[in-house]
Amino acid sequence: MFRKTVLAATLLSTLLFAACSDDDDDRALTLADLTGSYSGTFDFTPSPSNLNPAPKPETNVAIELKVENGKVVIPNFPATTLIRALLGEEMAGSVEAMLGTIAYEATIGTPTADNTAFTAPLTTPVLSIILRSGEELAKIQIESPNALRYEKSGALTFTLKTTQLQMSGAATPVPLVNELKFKVTKKK
Repeated sequence: MFRKTVLAATLLSTLLFAACSDDDDDRALTLADLTGSYSGTFDFTPSPSNLNPAPKPETNVAIELKVENGKVVIPNFPATTLIRALLGEEMAGSVEAMLGTIAYEATIGTPTADNTAFTAPLTTPVLSIILRSGEELAKIQIESPNALRYEKSGALTFTLKTTQLQMSGAATPVPLVNELKFKVTKKK
């Protein structure tokens, strides 16, 4: 009798566990699923400008970021990549040496989600380029033309696009069209 009771209890617990697992698999992904640290790469596609008529694209540039409190947080935004595209390699060197660490945060909007993927628009504020001295060098307008996408596997993709540059002290902004495509994976 004891063996039958143990066998019945084992079968029941197995069925309950399987039922709970199935419930988890059917639940829509939420912002909590995205929260964590990520590593991966971004591809950078610059457009020609008056200062740099032949900018070079860069691919598979290493990047680390986090998703926390409903935001994509890039603690060390790749501002040097933008400056090289804007000014060219020779002129950018002197500016890069004066740059401090530049952080950037984009807010995750209202999502559409199911049990395999989470997509949401990003609200992208202006990026301020600050020198080590604390002086602001420029402001760059950024938009997110496509929705952020998170896969249940932990893959996160999104695109940021610069649209214009306002140098400190300059009267008018200038077009600055560059695209950064991020492909990162959540760290375990």
